[in-house]
Amino acid sequence: MVKIRIKFFAKIKEDIGHSKITLCLETPQKVENIIKIISKDFGLEILGRKNYMYAKNLEYCSMQTVLEDNDELAIIPPVSGGQEDLNNEENFQIEITNKELKPTNYIENNFSSKDGSEVIFLGITRDHNLGRKVSKLFYESYKEMAEIEIKKIIKTIRARWEISSLKIVHRVGNVFPTEISMVLIVTSSHRKESYEASQFFVDQLKKTVPIWKKEFFEDGTVWINDKIVE
Repeated sequence: MVKIRIKFFAKIKEDIGHSKITLCLETPQKVENIIKIISKDFGLEILGRKNYMYAKNLEYCSMQTVLEDNDELAIIPPVSGGQEDLNNEENFQIEITNKELKPTNYIENNFSSKDGSEVIFLGITRDHNLGRKVSKLFYESYKEMAEIEIKKIIKTIRARWEISSLKIVHRVGNVFPTEISMVLIVTSSHRKESYEASQFFVDQLKKTVPIWKKEFFEDGTVWINDKIVE
């Protein structure tokens, strides 16, 4: 008997009504076959969307990847946009939290004499989007994998730019207008490096890191980027 754990996030979790299930199969199966089984069981062709991604045991994989006993498959909806171990480096910090973000808790008062630039980016929640009034946002994250993907972005940045430190804090849960959803702090000797590294980080975060955003309007809700791609 082959047992495979399946995790769901964001809109797909709402549609299925579960955050995780376990499939018991007779033999190992490719991801595409697992998707067919789930689609049939829950009557949701949404799982076949081409803009969905999949992860086996915290690593992105393809539809042809084979899942075996005790493997975990995560179904990754579109996100609201060689690995290096950074856990023990004080200058590179990652935090995903449901606590309210206050910039003063993360911005240092004592600056390094070797750094001439510190770029601070704050993601602030707006009260409107696409002509509709936003009452709040809700962020959900596949935390374990999000941290892995953020480390990959930091590794790429360090290979391209001479930066001294990078600190990223992202909030999950309910975030209301005027509240902060993300704090990003990048330091470098010269401003060009920290400017460019900051922009690159935010752009990549929205492409590859499994953090999803749901917007609440007066007349309904929507998961950002969750749309059919043929």
